[in-house]
Amino acid sequence: MRILEQQKGKRIFKFNEGGKDYWLKQPEKLSGIWLLLKPHPKTSFTRELETLLSLAKQNAPVPQVICYGNDFFVLEDVGSSISQWVDNLNVSEDKKYLILSDASQALIGLHREGLVHGRPAVRDIVWNDGKVTFLDFESRSNSQNKDWLIVRDMLFFFHSLCRETSISDALVKETAAYYQTHCNPKDWKLMQNYLSHFSWVYYLLLPFKPIAKKDLIAIYRLFELLH
Repeated sequence: MRILEQQKGKRIFKFNEGGKDYWLKQPEKLSGIWLLLKPHPKTSFTRELETLLSLAKQNAPVPQVICYGNDFFVLEDVGSSISQWVDNLNVSEDKKYLILSDASQALIGLHREGLVHGRPAVRDIVWNDGKVTFLDFESRSNSQNKDWLIVRDMLFFFHSLCRETSISDALVKETAAYYQTHCNPKDWKLMQNYLSHFSWVYYLLLPFKPIAKKDLIAIYRLFELLH
C-alpha cells in the first residue's frame, strides 16, 4: 500500500483515493514521559480495531473499516466532528441543539443496545445531515460494571460539552434536559448520584477557579449545570 509506506509510523493521516476521503491510523510512536503515561500503544491500537470490527457487526454507528493489518487500519471519512460544527460561526444555536440532541440520541441508543463507547467526547463524534458516527475507541475501561460504564460515557459526553466555549450554558442545559427525557431513567439517576457523591471535588477545586484552565473549567461547568 503506497500511502502506508509513505506515512509509515504516522499515527493518523487523511488521504483521498478515487475522489473519496479516508483515514489511515497506526499505533502511536511514543517517547519520554509518554512512555509512562501511555505504556501500551500497540495494545490500545489493537483493541480499538477489534472494537470497531465488533461494533460494525452489531450495526453500531461506527465508520467502516476499509482494510487493516497488524499495524494499520483504514477508515472511511464520515464528515465533520461535533466540535467542528459548534465552532463554526455560521452554525445557529438551533442547529447546534439539533446536532447535540442527535448525538445524545445516538449515545442513548448505543447504551440501549448494551454497548458503550469509552470516551464519547464531541471531538470524536461526527454529525452528517442527521447521521451520527462514533470515532476513537482507544479509551476503554477494564470494569465489568455495565452501569458504571454507561455513567462514565455520559460524564465524558457532558464534560466534553462543557469544554467547548462555543457551547453556551443554556445549550448544555437544553441538551441535558433532552438526554434526561430520552434516556433510561436509571442511567440518569446513577449519574446524578455519582455527581452528588463527588460534589466535594467541586468545592475542593473552587478556590482555583480564577486561574483554571479548560479542563478544570469544564469540571466546574459540569457540576454547576448538571447537578
